[in-house]
Amino acid sequence: MFVKVCGLKNTEQIDWAAELGYTAIGVVLHPESPRYCSAARARELASYSGGRLITVAVAVRYRDLKDVEDIFDYIQIYEPVKSEKLIFAGEYIPDGLECRYFLYDTSRGSGEFEEIPPGIGKIREKLIFAGGLNAENVRSIIKKIRPFGIDVSSGVEIKRGIKDYNMMKNFIGEVKNAAP
Repeated sequence: MFVKVCGLKNTEQIDWAAELGYTAIGVVLHPESPRYCSAARARELASYSGGRLITVAVAVRYRDLKDVEDIFDYIQIYEPVKSEKLIFAGEYIPDGLECRYFLYDTSRGSGEFEEIPPGIGKIREKLIFAGGLNAENVRSIIKKIRPFGIDVSSGVEIKRGIKDYNMMKNFIGEVKNAAP
């Protein structure tokens, strides 16, 4: 199962993600986020990952990450753009939009969980589920909708914007126990 930990800000957190068995990391380039990294820092983190993990540049708008798109494996944004690297984030995929993956997220990094919408499982081969996930609820989500992937950010933070090794470990353990 694809498992992304989003909002990493330093190399130690990347090492944790690799050690614990995460598939991907997200580096946030949205200036208003407590997880924000500058373009220069985002490039450093993507380079540091060195192919150990899939790298995803994350923003609300394309303009916030366009300068680093070349070094990341994927871009994740909440606006429709044409890109072979697109992970479109939102509540639904706009008609006619081609995207590699769809990240269902109504929380936009707030960590608030919403009920699973009916029919979301119909696109499970490209669905990455996000929004308010943590070690306590991720297993039931996986069993209920069987998505392609899972994304976590605030659910592995000791305080807003600060990742915690043990919380990351517990979360990935629950994912591994639930995944088919």
